[in-house]
Amino acid sequence: MSSNSTKDKVPLGVATCILEILTLTAIATIVRYVSPEISVTTILFFRYVFSMPLLIVIGVIKRGKSLFQVNKKVTLAARTVVGITGLSSYFIAIALIGIGKTIALGQLVTIFITMLAPMMLSEKVGLRRWIAVTAGLIGTIIIINPSHNGWFNFGIFWGLNSAFFSALLNIFLRKLGDTDEPISTALWYNTAGTIFFSSLFLVMNDPLPDHINVWLILISCGILSSFQQFLLAFSRSLAPAIVLAPLQYLAIPISFSIAIYFFNESLGWNFMLGTIIVISSTFYISIRSRFNF
Repeated sequence: MSSNSTKDKVPLGVATCILEILTLTAIATIVRYVSPEISVTTILFFRYVFSMPLLIVIGVIKRGKSLFQVNKKVTLAARTVVGITGLSSYFIAIALIGIGKTIALGQLVTIFITMLAPMMLSEKVGLRRWIAVTAGLIGTIIIINPSHNGWFNFGIFWGLNSAFFSALLNIFLRKLGDTDEPISTALWYNTAGTIFFSSLFLVMNDPLPDHINVWLILISCGILSSFQQFLLAFSRSLAPAIVLAPLQYLAIPISFSIAIYFFNESLGWNFMLGTIIVISSTFYISIRSRFNF
């Protein structure tokens, strides 16, 4: 492929990346909107079940009879467990502390990846990146604000848990990316999630929504999730990671706006200051990693 044809695809890659971010924010908004009345287990049940049809269609088109064929089965199993744990933590955090704080804590993914990389990927992390990690952790403490909320805030715990398992997920996806098709690993993951939360939903005997509007909102959560996964993979195939990485920070102002204007979430000065520190440190780590300096 020529360099000109590659450059021609970059604008489409940027556009699909932004659309993926908007889709992910829409999913978070749905979770925040229905969580006061609908259990997280029920939300996750709908999310997994109704994400499957589109993924299956895409998988059949791309892989045919090799739809579920994978090579690294142990790594896939780890990716599946980590993915389900991370997404569950993410939804619980949104329900407990809102969109703004959950998305802000989600920026710790890069910091956690940097901390785990020497052990799990045998990658060397230099002194400057460790300083950035330390700064990011200080920013996290400012967001948590233990003098006001205490260290053991249940919602904050799930937010940190979500970021940590998202970091593990990124590492396992990197390992799977060398040998296995993303659509196949995504189908295994979503199938496992569907079975797990369908069983949990039945065991817990959670009531189904009473109103058709709630049904439609929950079903849309699943459909949007399948679109989000497709857009994520598609955008990465069109544009370099170094171009798309800074776009991820668009989720911050978007989520803050939704948190403040639609859900009246209170975001104090400590939250803003801590978020700026975390974003700055993760951006620095990302740039150093991309340019290797």
